[in-house]
Amino acid sequence: MALSIEEFRSALVSADGRSSLGLDLTDADAQSVLADPASTQSWYTYWLTTAAAGQMVTPAAQSQAPAPPAAGADAPWGDHDLSRLLPASPEQAPQATQETDGKKRNVGLWVTLSVLGALLLIAAIVVVFAVTTARHWTKVDVPEKPETFHSEQYETGRYDVTMDAVNPCTVDQDWTDCISLMAAQYDATCSGVELTETAATLCKDYLAAIDEMRALDEPGSYVATLGDYGSLARTPELATREVSNNDHAPAVTHEAVCYLGFIGECE
Repeated sequence: MALSIEEFRSALVSADGRSSLGLDLTDADAQSVLADPASTQSWYTYWLTTAAAGQMVTPAAQSQAPAPPAAGADAPWGDHDLSRLLPASPEQAPQATQETDGKKRNVGLWVTLSVLGALLLIAAIVVVFAVTTARHWTKVDVPEKPETFHSEQYETGRYDVTMDAVNPCTVDQDWTDCISLMAAQYDATCSGVELTETAATLCKDYLAAIDEMRALDEPGSYVATLGDYGSLARTPELATREVSNNDHAPAVTHEAVCYLGFIGECE
């Protein structure tokens, strides 16, 4: 009874099984046949043909078994023996299978290399385009700190002069002595300094009063009544100005680069 193809495959695994089938295959050849379903089917058909003819039934007949028919042999008219489509000998089948596998591997390798090459080319084009179209701009890390000011008072160098209601002279005082006291007030307050406009007007009026008293001076004259002039006082003129706090700080920036509108530092 003929073996099924599954039993045939099981027999190919071991050397004893191949010997019982009458097939002279090494372990490596058997593994190659088992790895390729088409090759297994061809060997199985070949074995059925030879077994049906009584040529490979027992191991004893192995040495007398004829070689498989050549692939290119002419078949008689109407002959449909599929064994004629097999390799010229069992030893040639594994070699053909290996050559086919090698070609498949080479094709797969070339396809892989072609895909990788295309991807690398696309990547290079993208990089060149990104570099040539990159936008350089100045990014502000810390904004500029404006300068601030504070107000302070200072002396302008001029002086204000005020007059109180206390007259430097007294009633029944010698007229000349009174003139001298008022002149001393003027000299101490109004002379030798820069006066404000108001102070200059007051001092000018005070000096005019002294000059008028000098014009009226006579021996034996005295002060009968006190007039409207009092004692003078001088104070520095103060003004207000804005003074810098010296706290200005420039902005902290750096040069940024934006690639393709979204890679790097983009606004």
